[in-house]
Amino acid sequence: MSQIIYLSIENLQTPVGGVMVQAAHVEALVRAGYDAKISTTLKGARPDWLSPTVPIVDGNKFSVSKDDVAVLHDSIPRKHFERIVAMPLCKVFFCQNHYFLDQYLEPSERLSDFPIDAFICVSEPAAAYLRDVHGVTDPVVLRPCIMQKKVPEPAKKLQICYMPRKRLTEAGTVIYHLRYLHRDHAQIKFVSINNMHPDEVARIMAESAIFLSLSGNEGLGLPPLEAMRAGCVVIGYHGGGGLDYATPENGIWYDQVTPDGLAGLVAEAIDRLKQDPGAYSDMITAGRQTAALYQKDSMEAELLAFWRSFLGAEQ
Repeated sequence: MSQIIYLSIENLQTPVGGVMVQAAHVEALVRAGYDAKISTTLKGARPDWLSPTVPIVDGNKFSVSKDDVAVLHDSIPRKHFERIVAMPLCKVFFCQNHYFLDQYLEPSERLSDFPIDAFICVSEPAAAYLRDVHGVTDPVVLRPCIMQKKVPEPAKKLQICYMPRKRLTEAGTVIYHLRYLHRDHAQIKFVSINNMHPDEVARIMAESAIFLSLSGNEGLGLPPLEAMRAGCVVIGYHGGGGLDYATPENGIWYDQVTPDGLAGLVAEAIDRLKQDPGAYSDMITAGRQTAALYQKDSMEAELLAFWRSFLGAEQ
């Protein structure tokens, strides 16, 4: 049986979205009977967020054959990229963020120039970039699923949860504007979910009325979808890849260069929620319906269909 080896990053301790999606793929493939694993140079203990059913191998110490498949990713260093594409085995390129693709390529190079057998990606915006910029004729969209556990939803608190990792400046602007320019809202609590365990993220989203979306240069962007499922009013940036799901019906989306106007949108939403806690019930319903499209069963069906087709074609 061919090995399916998802090349990953060294630091698996922090549960960042891209690595969690790789792990979800591997877990589903193993459950379906495939010899799938994550290759990493991780040092230290196995991360507690990672399912025990996901095999991890040391990228420096295991062997491959021509029938195996290496799954490359969009953040791979150039020297590793060159080494893998030169190896006599099958290659699949997994694009989770099309904004990262060009950081290790020369302007004269496109991904279609390299001996890569198939391309998969996480959203239609990513697929369009692969087609239009990199000359990839048939990228396959495998949308990831929301991986948080569903938790009970208590009565919503008028608080704002947010993940500031990619937009620290914008997060600071909104927080300071609410404190000093919208003084009626100075006591509104902001709760960062950055680097938290997924179970804790789910708990905080479930109790928060608003999710401040700080998506930036995303291949898809799962946190807004997670917040939609949790019944939050989503306000903020779609990050590019979020155009796979962002609509005027399921969120209050903002796409301006500077964040000043975003603070005003948040203040307006707080005013409406203070006056009527059900003011955004239709938007929340639309958000839940959107999030339902990114569930585990759908992801696994699309994933297994791709690998059955690919491995069948390669054999």
